[in-house]
Amino acid sequence: MIRIIKWPLFVFLLSALFVAGARAQSTYTAASCSESDVQAAINKELSTPANGDIISIPSGTCTWTGTTVISQAFNNSVTIQGAGAVSATTGGASTTGTDATVIIDNINYSGGPASMMRFTTTSGKSFRLTGMAILQNSSSSVANSAIVNIIGSSTSVRVDHCHFYMQMGSYQLRFDGPLGVVDHNFFDGINGWGGIAFHLEGSSGVGNEQWAASDQFGTSNFMYVEDSLINRSSLGDAHDGGRYVIRYCTMTSSDSTAPQMYNHGLTPSLGRSMRAAEFYQNNLSETYTNGVGQPTFANNGGTTLYWGNTVRGYREAIYVDYTRKNNATYTYPAPPSGWGYCGTANGPTNWDQNTSSSGYGCLDQPGRGAGDLLSGSFPNVLDSRTGTIAWPQQALSPIYIWANTFTPASGFSPVSLVSIGDSSLLADNQDYYQQFGTYGESGSFKGTTGVGQGLYSAIPSACKAGPGGNTPGVGYWATDQNTLYVCNPTNTWTAYYTPYTYPHPLTQTDPAPVPPTNVQAVGH
Repeated sequence: MIRIIKWPLFVFLLSALFVAGARAQSTYTAASCSESDVQAAINKELSTPANGDIISIPSGTCTWTGTTVISQAFNNSVTIQGAGAVSATTGGASTTGTDATVIIDNINYSGGPASMMRFTTTSGKSFRLTGMAILQNSSSSVANSAIVNIIGSSTSVRVDHCHFYMQMGSYQLRFDGPLGVVDHNFFDGINGWGGIAFHLEGSSGVGNEQWAASDQFGTSNFMYVEDSLINRSSLGDAHDGGRYVIRYCTMTSSDSTAPQMYNHGLTPSLGRSMRAAEFYQNNLSETYTNGVGQPTFANNGGTTLYWGNTVRGYREAIYVDYTRKNNATYTYPAPPSGWGYCGTANGPTNWDQNTSSSGYGCLDQPGRGAGDLLSGSFPNVLDSRTGTIAWPQQALSPIYIWANTFTPASGFSPVSLVSIGDSSLLADNQDYYQQFGTYGESGSFKGTTGVGQGLYSAIPSACKAGPGGNTPGVGYWATDQNTLYVCNPTNTWTAYYTPYTYPHPLTQTDPAPVPPTNVQAVGH
């Protein structure tokens, strides 16, 4: 006789919870650091994915060759974790550790893959790459995009405690879409190669959405780079609506090519300019005998907050220009086939504000912010407000520069904290505001020009706003409040910017995460 036992429903539910809890997070260890073994571990994780999974790559040195690369999409939160690498200490002041998991990039990129590793992330899920040395050698070739490319829509991406070395073109890291933090990494290179590329294309694929959104300074809506050491390597570039923050990093070089951040403006393609950047509390030291003639930061579009940096051995700290003023850099087809030119040489066009013969303000020029949403592809790119080719009413969003220490390179003349490529398009105390002192604004802060600083109690009672009296004007950095105040409207100080939490909240995770143990279900 078979006896049937009827268990209460809650017992089955409890059993299911126990199984789910026990499988909630697993570690998948690759047999070695070879590409095939790493791919096998990824495949195993994908067969039973769970949030918090770790793909562990053991110590060893492996050279990846051929044209096959790792290109993987994750729909769950996952960490790819090496056994350790040379990484940077707080502020990027020095390095610590040794390269334990070493992957050497000898992939053949000719006519083939764009990156050695390409990971696609998902909204609402996290992705982390940690504890790995990813290096080039004399047999390496140029990655078409970057050695490591992270794309998708996650806002919780972290790349940390890694060592990147590059000796030929392209980037060490590239982000297309995700946000998060890059921290405690050692970026090394020669000949100025390397760095990080920041792109935030959105559904348009070119960054239109970011140019219809507000600046969002001081928020998590940026890709952050902090506590990293950049040695002889480029800082990188930004395009397609990119938003990023570089802070509390150290940049060093002893040769004629020093770390530089380059921000693209509009090119002849659909891709929009860099949207917004913060660059602060960094230490940039160039020790090449004759110094370098390049800036630490070049801006060709969008807006920037550049403050609190220590710069030594450069000709200028920040350079601001606009490439679409003539054909010296690119050739711009006339609308509707392209953007055309903004300037006296071959323009301007209906894409520009055209308040003067120079075309001012120009589409996506430095010191501009949110405007109408643009959509479509050439020859059908249109302003969504008017349904025509029209100035998208981009707000004035000046570049603010303050509290920097600048010791210029010798052997160059002139030298300056801020260098402007075209004064007809970029006016002091309108499109940018700078600090007072040597190489900056002359005189002292009285609320009418430049950016002052001090205790909030010392802020002038009267101040000058931007054009029209109701746009952002002069600035004041309240040292006791860690806040930038901007005059807007006239004689009214408005809190404009407070830096985002440091260290970044995503860094508050164990550098070597381990899965939970003793998972159990308890009934009541």
